[in-house]
Amino acid sequence: MSLPIVTLPTDERWDCHQCGICCRGSLVPLSDEDLARLRSQHWENHPDYRATAVIAPNGIFGGYRLNQRADGSCVFLNEQGLCRIHAELGFEAKPTICRVFPLQLIPHEKQAILTLRRACPSSAVDRGQDLAGHLPLVQEFVQTGRLAAESVSPPQLKRGEVREWRSVRLALGALARLMQDESYPPVRRIVHALQFASLLERARTASMDHAQLAELVGVLEKVCLDEATPFFTDRPRPAAAAGVLFRLLALDYVRLHPGYRPQRRWLERAHLASVAWTMTRGRGKLPQLHPDFPPLTFAQLEEPLGRIDPAVYKPLSRFLETAAASHVYALANRSGWSVIDSLRGLAITLPIGLWLLRWTSAGREPTVDDMVNIVVALDRGQGYAALKGWQHRLRLRMLARLNALEPLVAWYAR
Repeated sequence: MSLPIVTLPTDERWDCHQCGICCRGSLVPLSDEDLARLRSQHWENHPDYRATAVIAPNGIFGGYRLNQRADGSCVFLNEQGLCRIHAELGFEAKPTICRVFPLQLIPHEKQAILTLRRACPSSAVDRGQDLAGHLPLVQEFVQTGRLAAESVSPPQLKRGEVREWRSVRLALGALARLMQDESYPPVRRIVHALQFASLLERARTASMDHAQLAELVGVLEKVCLDEATPFFTDRPRPAAAAGVLFRLLALDYVRLHPGYRPQRRWLERAHLASVAWTMTRGRGKLPQLHPDFPPLTFAQLEEPLGRIDPAVYKPLSRFLETAAASHVYALANRSGWSVIDSLRGLAITLPIGLWLLRWTSAGREPTVDDMVNIVVALDRGQGYAALKGWQHRLRLRMLARLNALEPLVAWYAR
């Protein structure tokens, strides 16, 4: 039986404004139903597709996906920036993911939360109708089996510690409250959450029953507020080893920024190997990674941003708040990750976002559009293989062992 579907108490809004961003740089896997529908449309008889395949193997994931052009755009994206399937055959003719995106259903134990992927510029700024207006479409897809709304098992509380849902909810709830506490600025909330996670990780919780864990979580939720203060009294530059790990993490997000143009596979691998070495050294000029990023030096990315217009900051803070409220960071696309690992994966996106903002807006005032494109990249990381695998998790754990996550957040928020 399907779970009841609810929306978040926070006001999320979206409508499609036909920007075409979701049709560029995104892999769209196809269900058997999608494949059958596409084949029945006989695109091989269309003059523009007689020599162009519309589907391609989906690599290590198996099955098939929509094909892409050399620049990473969907083979169905037309000259007007619209979906050709939609334009010629209607909304119902599109693959399921294309019809649903950026709506996202997050199943829990007793309910499924309908939220938004912020990888759409319109959803990143909450532009459109209230999310409740999209419920009928989602409910239809659940009833027909195109979307899953079944109860899921809880993630590990921390590495190797499996608890029942009610115990995991204690930690998820505390982290959501810390991340949405409007009496503190977003950067401070992130450090509060990181401190809570670190304190919980060090606590001997394996032998605690639910009542004892609930008492501990209540104490840590208060203690972490004071534990965060030293990170803001004197913001020292993060250690060199932490800087290397941070830049390598940030590199993956640069590749997800709208407008990134991948090269042929073997050229891309050679290019990224060279770039990784440059990022490891962290000196001199930044590599040319993105056609829209201005030339800059590593040293310039360490300079303070100064005061940012709250409107510019808002898409990033909304991305973090809604991820915490829906628990999407811990429940979607990161199989085998603990709540603590996943929280750290979410937290690192704030300094990476502000690092990218320094780069993309160098020499001028940052704009809302700058931040929206950054949030698109950060949210795309949710489904990106390199950012949900063991190597990304290992780098986050290494940063945690170096006690570097909180300093990185405080440093790049200067």
